[in-house]
Amino acid sequence: MSLAKEDAYDGIRKLILSGDFVAGDPMPEEMLAERLKISRTPVRDALHQLEVEGIVERRQNRRVYLAAVNPMTVVDIFVVRARLEPLAARLAAGKVDKAFLADLGGFVETMDRVAGSKDPDRRLYRAQNEHFHWRILTQSENSAMSTAVRGVARHGLTSPTFDRWTCAELERSQNHHKELIQAFREGDPDWADAIMTAHLYAARSVYNRAANGSVASV
Repeated sequence: MSLAKEDAYDGIRKLILSGDFVAGDPMPEEMLAERLKISRTPVRDALHQLEVEGIVERRQNRRVYLAAVNPMTVVDIFVVRARLEPLAARLAAGKVDKAFLADLGGFVETMDRVAGSKDPDRRLYRAQNEHFHWRILTQSENSAMSTAVRGVARHGLTSPTFDRWTCAELERSQNHHKELIQAFREGDPDWADAIMTAHLYAARSVYNRAANGSVASV
């Protein structure tokens, strides 16, 4: 992969990861090139690579859209993440500093504001949630762990897992986030491990409910 194509590929994936796009959103070359401040050729090449990987799809109008994923694939991803991310949380609990706690607190504060609004901006919540989880991975200082989780979660990034969550489910997720911060503040790896495990299995359960079409009122 050429350097320009690699930069475009990484840039597009970061936009997806940040919540700028969710499944079904159009991803025109010219807009991506402008956002990434690069030419359209590497963007076109990167989109082709993402199409091969199943991250984007080209429809009959030849336009590129962020693809949805099979719900069972997302469920499988939650299972794998529930094995890997608790270890990342355990490792991070032994490397806590003020900047780490401040970053997590900022993400949770924004998610609190979103979850408490009358019409929650689930796209923003999703982006802040991703930042929260990736920050823990970074703090674990285990590059192999980070690479493994990012690889496993790659396809899951295209699924708007919070679109059909109820306000009560968002609140439960927030309580997990806050308890994780407390575990980190106390430097307790067992607690951090246990909460991250519960958090991801709870998310899997909610996703299963939403994917099966049983939607509670918000």
